[in-house]
Amino acid sequence: MKSRLVLLLLAAHAGAALAQYKCTGANGAVTFQQTPCFGAQSEEKLVVIPNGHPPPASGVPAPPVIARPAAPPSVGKAAPSADKRMLAYYERQHQRDALEQAVRNAQAEKAQHAAERAQAVAAAQKKYGDDATGADLLKDAVTAINSRYNALGVIDDGRIRSAQSELEDWDRAQAAAAAAAAAKAASSR
Repeated sequence: MKSRLVLLLLAAHAGAALAQYKCTGANGAVTFQQTPCFGAQSEEKLVVIPNGHPPPASGVPAPPVIARPAAPPSVGKAAPSADKRMLAYYERQHQRDALEQAVRNAQAEKAQHAAERAQAVAAAQKKYGDDATGADLLKDAVTAINSRYNALGVIDDGRIRSAQSELEDWDRAQAAAAAAAAAKAASSR
C-alpha cells in the first residue's frame, strides 16, 4: 500500500523535481520520497533534475551536447508500407479462398444431387417393386427422376465451370499484376 502511494506521488509530480531521498527500511524495502527518511535503516539524498540530466561535478566541465541529425523521411514509413502490403496480401488470399469455396460448393451441390437421385430411384424401386405388375410404373418413375436430375446435372456442371473459370481468371489477373509490379520495381532501380 505504501509503495502504491509513493508511486502515485511520483507520478503526480513527474514534471517537477522527483524523489530527493532514497530510504531503505529495516526489512530491505526501498522507498523514494521528497522528505527526509523517518526511522529508516539508511537514507541517501539524491539530486534529481527535472530534465533528467545530472548536474556536472564541481570543477568538471559539462560533457558536450551531441546534436543528432533528424531521421531521414523514409525512417518509420517502412512499417506502414509493410502493413499495407500484408493487409493487401490477406485480402487477396481471402478473395481467392472465396473463389475456391465457390468451386467446392458447386461440386458439393452436384454430389448432393447425385445422392438424391440414387435415393429417389431406390424409393421408386421400393414403391413399385421389381415384379411385372409395377414394371411400367417403375420405368416411368425412373425416367422422370433421370430427366429431372439430368437437367440439374447440366446446371451443376455449368456452375462448376463458371466458378472454376472465375478462379482461373482471378489467378491470371493476380499473376499479371505481380508481373507488372515486378517490372515497375525493376525499372525504378
